[in-house]
Amino acid sequence: MFYSFCKTQIFIRAGSRISPTSQCFSNHPVVSFTVRWASKIVGDEHSFTVSYLINSCGLSPDSALSVSKRMQFETSEKPDSVISFFKNHGFSKTQIRDLIKRRPKLLLAVPDKTLLPKFQYFYSKGISRSELARILSSYPRVLEYNLDKNIIPRFNFFKELTHCDDKKVFLAYKNCPMILTYDLKSVFASNLAFLRDIGVPESIIMTKLVVHPRIFARNHDKFRRYTEEVKKLGFNPSKQLFLIALQSLTEISRSTWERKSNIFKQCGWTDKDIVSAFEKNPRCMTFSEQKIIATMNFLVNTMDFKPSFIANCPYLLSYSLERRIIPRCSVLQALVSHGLIKEFNVFSVLACTETKFLQRFVTPYEDLNLLKLYNGKQGLSH
Repeated sequence: MFYSFCKTQIFIRAGSRISPTSQCFSNHPVVSFTVRWASKIVGDEHSFTVSYLINSCGLSPDSALSVSKRMQFETSEKPDSVISFFKNHGFSKTQIRDLIKRRPKLLLAVPDKTLLPKFQYFYSKGISRSELARILSSYPRVLEYNLDKNIIPRFNFFKELTHCDDKKVFLAYKNCPMILTYDLKSVFASNLAFLRDIGVPESIIMTKLVVHPRIFARNHDKFRRYTEEVKKLGFNPSKQLFLIALQSLTEISRSTWERKSNIFKQCGWTDKDIVSAFEKNPRCMTFSEQKIIATMNFLVNTMDFKPSFIANCPYLLSYSLERRIIPRCSVLQALVSHGLIKEFNVFSVLACTETKFLQRFVTPYEDLNLLKLYNGKQGLSH
């Protein structure tokens, strides 16, 4: 316990060479410890790097220690200039922390030479400062690639391939960073050609390619196997649901499929129900196990729906249990208990907008304080 305490506290100030910018991330009072303690934990040669990563970048002690094993610097000159650059381009403290945690070597960049030209290029494509900061803080890898040799050619390739505008190319990058950091021409070409050969319409391919390009960036042999599995399940290649099913299969392993199938069986589904549900809503097999169990438990045990009914309407599982299913079903139960409604179509109730739901089931019954019940149930999720 004592070691853990020292490990956390020593990083607030492990030496005397802390950058003036360090206070921007830490409001803690400076705690004086000798360099001898820092040396025991991270070594003299790493102590300044660790201190800087915590105080100037906002990293946790554990993250800072991990980064210091792969990268060190002796002064704050370069890192300070990098942090100032990101601040000047609208990055928040949290975004800077996330970016540095993911790509710490960017602290050693020369901003005007290696970062600014890339930012100017993205700005020229209509990407706003706030949007750029939000995306790059989560997916900063592209900043380590050469602008002329890698980024621009790959940006143009994807734009020409999909016939989409510049903003949508960047949206695709957010969903699949590898489109600007890998040479995907050969991979994309063979997989797209295969989809065309089996009858998937070009319009459906291009729409999915922009929103979920990762599906198409797989090894061609694996891609073919996944596609054949989708066909065997009875999905029509000419329909949009075909690629949704393909996406779902590529996102989960066989062991995960079997594990979730067993969960659905424990909730009352048969093998036939599972296949039927997947055919109607392929995304149902990508939900977390916790979500599946909690939602099925509420719908079956609280709302008294038969498991087979849910399998026949698997989109019910898509809605948020805390923010939509429980609040709306609680209102419906209250109306039924007062004899104000006898039956309802739960799918229609959950699918309608909040405005329509309130107008139809809450506002006409002010005496029952249903709005208070509705808002109270929603509040349970916060």
